[in-house]
Amino acid sequence: MIMPTSEMRYWERVGLYVDRKMADEFIERMVGHGSVLDEDLEEFVTQTVPDAKFLQNEIEALFEAPFEEQELSTDNQAILDLMTFEGNRKKFIKEKKADGMTLEEAKEAYKYALDLKVKAAMPEKFDEEE
Repeated sequence: MIMPTSEMRYWERVGLYVDRKMADEFIERMVGHGSVLDEDLEEFVTQTVPDAKFLQNEIEALFEAPFEEQELSTDNQAILDLMTFEGNRKKFIKEKKADGMTLEEAKEAYKYALDLKVKAAMPEKFDEEE
């Protein structure tokens, strides 16, 4: 679990805790980018995202306010947990090798562990026999 610090704020727009650098990176990625699948049209359409100045003002207001702890949604917490697990891939594989596995076995063990975490995070997407 990622613990927020006093240098972070919960940004409701993205559903995550961010620091100023992360917020700026989100803004850079959001503005003028991205599309979503419109199921009615069965095609990807450009998302409507506020402009960079609007988002920057939103972030300024967020960081001017005192830190308040917020509860992350289950989905967002699962995403963060998976990102943390993936960030520790090398450590996981090295530990498995230290336990006597070959490199290939360690990589397979990692893949299996990741698959289990994904299935646990999204049980409705998998059949019981998978």
